[in-house]
Amino acid sequence: MSFSSVCKDELIRIRIKNRKLRLAQLSGMTLTAGGIRISKSPAVFYHTENVNVAKHISSLASSLYELDAVIEEKRAEHRKTPYYEVVLSGGQTQTLLSDTGAMTYGDEGLKLMSELPLFLSDDEEAARAFLRGCFLGSGTCVDPKRGYHLELVFRTESVSDRVLTLLHGFGLSAKKSVRNGDRYLVYLKDGDDVSGMLALIGANVAAMKLENVRVEKDMRNYVNRTSNCETANLDKQVVASIRQRAAIAAIDRHYGIRSLPASLQEAAQLRINHPDATVQELADLADIRKSGMYHRLDRLMKLAEGLEDQN
Repeated sequence: MSFSSVCKDELIRIRIKNRKLRLAQLSGMTLTAGGIRISKSPAVFYHTENVNVAKHISSLASSLYELDAVIEEKRAEHRKTPYYEVVLSGGQTQTLLSDTGAMTYGDEGLKLMSELPLFLSDDEEAARAFLRGCFLGSGTCVDPKRGYHLELVFRTESVSDRVLTLLHGFGLSAKKSVRNGDRYLVYLKDGDDVSGMLALIGANVAAMKLENVRVEKDMRNYVNRTSNCETANLDKQVVASIRQRAAIAAIDRHYGIRSLPASLQEAAQLRINHPDATVQELADLADIRKSGMYHRLDRLMKLAEGLEDQN
């Protein structure tokens, strides 16, 4: 199973609290994987390579609107694997199109939308649900063992620009590009940004896996840079520091360091500010015993491990 599929399978297991958040997530999937067929009455269709995502789209839409939902397995000559098509039709299809921002109906008939739904602008949790839907609809994330790259694909430049702005508002250094002239990409290539995006949309287990890979890479890079160093204790110290900083970063994204007790806040900040310091040196800076600093750092590691257990 690809890393993207692992992320998506985690995301569809998230329990969505209320109608607004379900609509926000459906909007993200509609503006990425969705399309419209017009005959006597409109129908909305979605294409995805993940059968679990197809079932999720059908279930989510049916929880919001009275619709007929059909899922079919499709095959194409240029594809080795099948894909799945979800077709939604029925009396409330037009309402779905309008609510999700895909289309609106006015005096001139159907009109394609170029703005994101207004309710996303004043609700951070809804914006996170929307981005989760975008990833479920068209997102991919490279296996972190091969590199760091996460992207979302959109059919219109205007929507991609607005999503880019949304990601910048969350402090992520997203960029954009065009593929094949008609696919607009919003992507992240920095490890911190990819990890932050996964945590933002609720893929906490995937984010922790990525962080673990980063720790291993950092350790290997360090060993390569210091291949002439034969001191085993120094290697252990460096590995411990890397793991401690990864744990602190995970806690900060999930809870925020300031939510920790004062003693753990101090230990976390000292480790961040002094990545090469020994435990004894950190203890001296905190004016406590070495065993006390060991205990604080161990509590931080266990808190980070608990984040993965919760998911």
